[in-house]
Amino acid sequence: MWVEEQGSALVVEDNPETRVWLCSCVVSAFPGLTVHAAANLAEAMSLLGGMQFDLALVDLGLPDGSGMDVIRALHSAQAQCHVVVATIYDDDRNLFAALKSGAKGYILKDQDRGRIVSYLQGIKKDQPAMSAASSQRLINHFNNKADALAQAKLTPREVEVLCLIGKGFSVEDAAGMLQLSTDTVKGYVKTIYNKLGVSNRSEVTLEAIRLGLIDVD
Repeated sequence: MWVEEQGSALVVEDNPETRVWLCSCVVSAFPGLTVHAAANLAEAMSLLGGMQFDLALVDLGLPDGSGMDVIRALHSAQAQCHVVVATIYDDDRNLFAALKSGAKGYILKDQDRGRIVSYLQGIKKDQPAMSAASSQRLINHFNNKADALAQAKLTPREVEVLCLIGKGFSVEDAAGMLQLSTDTVKGYVKTIYNKLGVSNRSEVTLEAIRLGLIDVD
């Protein structure tokens, strides 16, 4: 955790009223932080070039780009910064893309001030700043993946083969990577197709994605 008396925070939000409101939420949660604001991607990237931040609240939908670029830049150049998404996008795609890019929290802006401040203050206790709806999405996502994988009844070796085939590797490539014969891998592929009820590579790739075995950027 940062030293509040000397720390700096960044708020990236294009709507003027919302930007002021989010800044005030940060001040309420962490009175010792100096808050800097950016109205768009260009301003945010300019601030990142000359300052170090300990906390950042980042909107995803910016007029000149995506807040994901800010998240990636912070994760790459300022790994110590605790990045929290503040957005209206309540969906799996943005949630998981943000977390994958380096965000450590995801809150929805349509909540009341007290709740936003509470989420931010939870960071002091090593609790992720995560809206209840976003937390539930995470739980559902991983539960659904576990259930789907269990129902598929794939063996550990079949899962390995499915991962490689789903990512576009040929049977020959998969055989070499797993140190198996080509015929053995072909046998695994046939079994996987039967278990998943698919008939071609496109379908098996979609199943691998559904089961959470490979990611889609």
